Amino acid sequence: MKKVLILLSIIIVSCNSPKKEEKKTIKEWTLKEVIKIDGINPIGIALKGEELWLSDSDHNRLVQIDTTGNIIKTVNDFDRPMHIDANTTSIYVPQYGIDTVTVLTNNTRKVVPLQIELDAPAGVSTYKDELAIVDFYNNQIHYNNGNQWSSFGSEGNANGQFYYPTDVQITSNEIWVADAYNHRVQVFDKKGVFVRAIAWDQGINAATGIFVSKDEVFVTDFENDRVLIFDHKGVLKQELKDKVNKPTDMIIKENILYTLNYRQSTINAYVLESVLKK
Repeated sequence: MKKVLILLSIIIVSCNSPKKEEKKTIKEWTLKEVIKIDGINPIGIALKGEELWLSDSDHNRLVQIDTTGNIIKTVNDFDRPMHIDANTTSIYVPQYGIDTVTVLTNNTRKVVPLQIELDAPAGVSTYKDELAIVDFYNNQIHYNNGNQWSSFGSEGNANGQFYYPTDVQITSNEIWVADAYNHRVQVFDKKGVFVRAIAWDQGINAATGIFVSKDEVFVTDFENDRVLIFDHKGVLKQELKDKVNKPTDMIIKENILYTLNYRQSTINAYVLESVLKK
């Protein structure tokens, strides 16, 4: 009988003992390099094919750089170019100072014809034949599906409203908007119907830039000197703060994440690494 009681006591103690937390391996972005880009105050970043381009709004120019920060080419005479985008042949440039969007193809410039008046275009996105424009002071997004234009948004903080949006990205099924001074990201379908908001609960102070990859959403928290990384549903995955200073935009090229530091004239380069987490 004693042996039975002792065995039961061991079982009970074992069941009540706290379990050790198992560690699991996950992938996280790890800072590998800070790239100096002397003389450039970067706002936007884009890939034209394999070419890496920056908008330097303070100096009214676009700058092509290599991955070490060396300047390859400079294109001058823009008026406050902001969050740019590109495809394999052209760069789309929102000119905040003169209320136009210009398409730069080789050395040729063409203004995008619009039936509405822009008031400080702050960002653009191109996807296949589609184009979206952020209309900063009008608190609107203008979207062309390849055939016709439509607009959505108004000033306010309700779902579907904006308070000075600054960046936009079109994906296969959705339009993502950096709703800067509502401190969040909003997602819409391609008819301009509100789908969801993310990042609103993270204490962001000016969500100025956005980049949507296949699995993640990157958001710049400008005044708090950090970049937040979410999954597409809005679950926070990671926060980047080390060496981040007034971030404005980011992009992934050849599995390297590049984030811009506006006031420090630097770019942070991150790689995905496996780490152990509880």
